[in-house]
Amino acid sequence: MSAADTAIPVLNARGIRLGFGDATVLDDVDLAVHPREFVAIVGASGVGKSTLLRALSGLLSPRAGTVNIPHGQDRDSRAWSMVFQAPRLFPWRRVRANVELGLEGLELSRDERRQRALEPLALVGLEEYAERWPHTLSGGQQQRVGIARALAVRPRVLFMDEPFSALDAITRRRLQQELIDLRQRTEAAIVFVTHDIEEAVLLADQVVVLGRQAAGQPAGVVARHEVTLPTVERRDHPDFADQVQAVEAAIGEH
Repeated sequence: MSAADTAIPVLNARGIRLGFGDATVLDDVDLAVHPREFVAIVGASGVGKSTLLRALSGLLSPRAGTVNIPHGQDRDSRAWSMVFQAPRLFPWRRVRANVELGLEGLELSRDERRQRALEPLALVGLEEYAERWPHTLSGGQQQRVGIARALAVRPRVLFMDEPFSALDAITRRRLQQELIDLRQRTEAAIVFVTHDIEEAVLLADQVVVLGRQAAGQPAGVVARHEVTLPTVERRDHPDFADQVQAVEAAIGEH
């Protein structure tokens, strides 16, 4: 990918306003995401992180502003895909069939779908589980199937809505490391919602903080924190704790 290509956002949101009923939840939100960039969205509980993610993906229409959602590059890919908090696997479909689900609307033959499903399963280390039933997998393995399903459509943007929040600490840490490794093997940009500040700083290139300037006002982007630490063994870097504290301070002020 050329420098010119990476300078063009694959997702561009401007002046986004979101709300429910008479209430405005978010207002005047701008966000640009570039190819292969990892953007984490953080903020206090109830500030509208998941609501913003749904608007960016097109699942929710904004009251004002624009979201430029990228188009798929060719007939066998999609503009974006989503990983939710729960895996949302169909229990009557085997693992590979669950991964094939997002491919069924594309112009692919049955054999092409079957082969395409194996590629992301291999990326998340579950190729040998392709013919297993979902209920035979652990919670962490099921979430990895959900990630494989999202990657199978070769999205330009991968949205992740607190995908590790329901997992135990050991499994969560393992999947965080797998996501770090996976970033080196996919072209997708990632927009990741989390309430865990350490997780955001560990994974992201940029941390976007949502908050309110005053009580009773809609939330918006109150800070943007660029994470410049090396990706490898970032958690052990001497400046890691300072960057976590900087993001925590931005949230605490709003």
